[in-house]
Amino acid sequence: MGAKAKSEFAKSFGKHLKEIRLARGISLKHFEAVDGAINRHELSRIENGRKIPNLFTVLRIARRLGVDLRELFRDFKY
Repeated sequence: MGAKAKSEFAKSFGKHLKEIRLARGISLKHFEAVDGAINRHELSRIENGRKIPNLFTVLRIARRLGVDLRELFRDFKY
């Protein structure tokens, strides 16, 4: 996967993640307070496409949002 593809993936994934979080009414601050291990600054960087999270982080985010891991990747084509 080239740099451009990674950048596009990061932006698309982050946007989708943010939509799910907002649909559940979870603020960045509240997310951080409940999870603790993922701070709001890191989550914001992921949602804005500036960081691609590792698998462990994705699993923690999915669990915190109460979604199946497949939901986070539902609309992606690789």
